[in-house]
Amino acid sequence: MTSLGPARSDGAKCSSQSVHTRTTSSLDRIPQPYHIRGDSLTKSTGLSTFTAPDTPNGHIASSFGRTESSESGTEADDEKGQLLKGLPAPPLRLRKGLRGNSPAGLTPAASPLPTPPAFVEAREFEYFGTNQKATKRTQQTGKQTRDFETYKRRKHREIVRRCTETVLLCGIAAIVGSSQRHSAELRNWSNELIAFLILPPLVYAFYPLRLSRRAHAAGKTSLQALRIGFHIPSRFDPGPLLYPVALPVMIAISLFDRSAAFLPAAIVCGLSSIPSLVTATARTPALGDHIHWLVSVLPLHTSNWRLLDGAAPVPLPLKLGPDSPLSRENLILFYPLHHALVSVLGYLTTSSLDISELQLLSTALIHLYVFATSPQAEILKAMLWLGGLCIFISCRHFLTWEVALARIPTWKLLRRRAPRDLISQIDQSICALLTRGRLQRKRGVSSDSEDELPVRPFPRIRNLQVNGRASTMPATEALSAMEVPLLRAPSFDTLGSSQRSRRNTFTATGHQGRNKLPIGMRKAQSNTAGPPNAFMSFTLEQVRARKYVYAALAYILVMLTILGPLRLYVGKRALSGHEPFGWALGYLLGNIPAFRLWVVSNNLDRWICLPPRSEVDAVFDLHISVEDIRQHILGPANTRLLICIYCVAVLLVGIVAVFRLTSVVEVDTRRKVFHGIMVAMLLPSIFVDPCFIALALSLVLAIFLLLDLFRASQLPPISKPLTAFLAPYVDGRDYRGPVIVSHIFLLIGCAIPLWLSLAAAPRSGEGPWAGWDTTVRDVNMVSGVICVGMGDAAASLIGRRYGKTKWCWAGGKSLEGSLAFAIAVVCGLSATWVWLRIGGWAPWHGQSITLVLGKCIVAGLGASLLESTLTAANDNVVVPVGLWLLVRGLHI
Repeated sequence: MTSLGPARSDGAKCSSQSVHTRTTSSLDRIPQPYHIRGDSLTKSTGLSTFTAPDTPNGHIASSFGRTESSESGTEADDEKGQLLKGLPAPPLRLRKGLRGNSPAGLTPAASPLPTPPAFVEAREFEYFGTNQKATKRTQQTGKQTRDFETYKRRKHREIVRRCTETVLLCGIAAIVGSSQRHSAELRNWSNELIAFLILPPLVYAFYPLRLSRRAHAAGKTSLQALRIGFHIPSRFDPGPLLYPVALPVMIAISLFDRSAAFLPAAIVCGLSSIPSLVTATARTPALGDHIHWLVSVLPLHTSNWRLLDGAAPVPLPLKLGPDSPLSRENLILFYPLHHALVSVLGYLTTSSLDISELQLLSTALIHLYVFATSPQAEILKAMLWLGGLCIFISCRHFLTWEVALARIPTWKLLRRRAPRDLISQIDQSICALLTRGRLQRKRGVSSDSEDELPVRPFPRIRNLQVNGRASTMPATEALSAMEVPLLRAPSFDTLGSSQRSRRNTFTATGHQGRNKLPIGMRKAQSNTAGPPNAFMSFTLEQVRARKYVYAALAYILVMLTILGPLRLYVGKRALSGHEPFGWALGYLLGNIPAFRLWVVSNNLDRWICLPPRSEVDAVFDLHISVEDIRQHILGPANTRLLICIYCVAVLLVGIVAVFRLTSVVEVDTRRKVFHGIMVAMLLPSIFVDPCFIALALSLVLAIFLLLDLFRASQLPPISKPLTAFLAPYVDGRDYRGPVIVSHIFLLIGCAIPLWLSLAAAPRSGEGPWAGWDTTVRDVNMVSGVICVGMGDAAASLIGRRYGKTKWCWAGGKSLEGSLAFAIAVVCGLSATWVWLRIGGWAPWHGQSITLVLGKCIVAGLGASLLESTLTAANDNVVVPVGLWLLVRGLHI
């Protein structure tokens, strides 16, 4: 098997000592998360032993992403055996999927080993083949030999997992391709598809050849160079090489019958998502970027080639058509736009998202920007693109300063300082007056965000080991994140990787590139380090006053963004020039007679759009459908109002149930209550009015993102209640960075299949309601709800209680849980198929029930296997997309 991972030279030593000396004395979260030393956030784990492309030895960096192995599903709570990035890890506990009996050597009781495990005692490229050093290893102690054999068995199982994941993805692609095999228009794109299928394997295969050539140039023999280049590293993960590249093209092929323009955009974005490390050049980095850009646009230039015998090739402009929003020039610019988006998203989320998730998110945003034509898509585009950019530009400094203030220990602020000038005296007096009542109750007890540290008048001095060298510092002094950590020599763990940002807050500007100086030189640098260091001279009153001032300014700017550019854009592009707030009133209340009378009597009909009056023409008989009730009896607006009331009632009942179950059941079971809430709300209502549900999910997603921005930025007074409410329901993925992704990914997983099903779908409606209704109703619309709400919940609840037979690979997932996932998906798809026909949206004839049940079983088993093998991205997003592809490909 060809390796795309890095190689290691003979002179590189495994830093196993750091694994044993890792801090394990205090794994509980401390009440001062911002007081952690900066250098402890990037402490070496001893599991990575490779240098960067620009290092003197010239070896390639160790991974394609930010993390050594991404987490998904039940693996998220574990964090792969390393301390969580930033704050100390929560207490070790039996994770979901690990309660019960586990086979020996597969999943330990408390926390499984890294996936795949790292055997730090051995040289990684010596696992295959025998030599003198391998012979010496067999003569070592029995424990080392047993550890090495255990490692090899785990690695072989992990290879089986990776191969299964790759084969499954190829199988899904085959099903999607077979569903479009009769499309004559798709044959015109055969040149582009062939080029897309050939280019990634060629680029991936060329990478180990480059490693071998580099090793041979460094003095290795030909055999040694080949072993180095084609070695399968212990942490090789094919996910970042497969999902961001293949999924967009598979989705575009599945939607090809609606729009052919999706395909070339997906091909360019998919090739742009190839990890940059594969095409990177050590000496001239710009050359690697140009090569990657050339690879991404090369399929666009194959339209005039005759790669297959048959019809004459068709030029690209003719295949796109005159009404397409794309041109060859637009497609060429997708590569720089994609990489710029990845950089910005990576800056905002720091380590919360894996590289695969960043690439997929960037591709989705580009497609939304280019292909948003329906009113719902235009509103989502306005919120994510226009609103996101406006908030980022206007509030960036205020949010950064808020984070900087939250990172200052309170004990530093309690030190009285004499004001230096008149302005400082006036500022301090005003701030003391504004915060006098509150600070008198809290002074000496707690800070704004955490309890303060006890400070001894004469701290005890102890010797610490920092990077193998003795260091003396106060035992009780907790360094602020604003202070510069100790000088550290570069190691194999840090070379080639950027400084990791602090967790649970957004990255502060000016921190990545700061030089690390000894403690004695911090004061000399404080005058030139920028605004955050200026906060260190403030008093407690000044800090508290500024926190609320910055928060108020941020809230005001967000409201101005919503009332200004967002409102104008939505009114012009999505609502045919109507006022959004007035239009929304008519959209929900327009069929209520009293409301219509009030609007007309007050001459507000120009501001509030009223839909046509619904007349009761339907006859109550056995053949009446839900669509007839919506259109002719209740009215579309009243139906939407009833859906809102129903969803709010279900949500309130679910929240009450969660609080009632707090003292009875464990956290994971309470988490699954929210999955049940999503199923109860969305499964019956999506087919009733899919456009309204798509709009509602878009609005809820924007609210979630905005609230999490306020929470991560420590904006008072909203950050503390949000953190306290979400704290019991977070998992390992949420501890990776500033964004709590669990509820966001749960919503996105339910919404993406619906958004994809409505992409380029035929629309209906007139006047202000043009494009706000559709005749399309498909089973694949609810794929996300079934997968996330039913499948994932069933797998967790059954697997944790009755899962005895584990999968051969690590991760803690059981066969019983995967079988429960498949059964739940099959039941959900079958019930949805029946509900689609009971509601009158699809005829009963056309497919036999046995055939439909067989297709549902295939889709359920495929989604279950994907959920059990997925490691490169969040399973709440990728698995629903995989199920959506299977349902559309099988024509359920």
